[in-house]
Parts: sequence; structure tokens; C-alpha cells
Amino acid sequence: MGRNTDLRNPLVLDIASMAKSSNEIAECSLHICPECGSGLVQPTCWQQESDRSQWRVWRRCPECEWVCESVHDVVAIDAYDEQLDLGAHELADELLALEQANMREMADAFFVALRDDLITADDFRV
Repeated sequence: MGRNTDLRNPLVLDIASMAKSSNEIAECSLHICPECGSGLVQPTCWQQESDRSQWRVWRRCPECEWVCESVHDVVAIDAYDEQLDLGAHELADELLALEQANMREMADAFFVALRDDLITADDFRV
């Protein structure tokens, strides 16, 4: 059995590795707002730089209205694009679930109206 002194102190931080990882995280997290932390940062405009491996991107946070213009490499842009695709799929899934819930509610209300004879032929007269 090991002693407590054999374990690495979890409170001691390696500053050099943290700086590197935070830069990598910042580079790959273009969808995260540095001001409010929202994951909804959207591109408003983009253009390829003369380098062709760099993209200038204008971004905006809808939560706090933070805006930014910055240049990123293709790897960061691809990661950002993946996050945007994931967000689009989440929105589409949520919309489908909402549509199904609304249709279910309308069908249930229609069924109750038919069962209780609340709908007559006069309701369909033009």
C-alpha cells in the first residue's frame, strides 16, 4: 500500500503545459465566447487570406454581443466548422421534436373534439 506522500500533489500545477493546452483549446474553440463563455459564437463573414492556408473570420456572440476579427489556420477552421455542423444538427433535431410534440397535441385535441361530438358537418362548410 502506498503512502500519501507517494502521490503527486494535485494542487501543484504545471504552468508550461497549461499555457500550451489553453492556447490549443483557444485555437480549436472558436465557437466559445471569450467574454461570456457561450458556445453559440457564429461566423458573420469570412475570407481566405493570400496564404491560402489561413482564413480571416469575423465572429459574433449572440449572448453578449462580443465581436471579433481574427485569422486562423485550416485546422482551427475545420474544427469550428465541425462545431457549427453539430449545432445545426442539434437545432434540426430540436425542431423535429417540437414539431412532433405540436402535432401530437393537435391530434389529441382533435380526437377529444371528435369523441365529444364538438365537431359537426357545419364546421367544414365553406
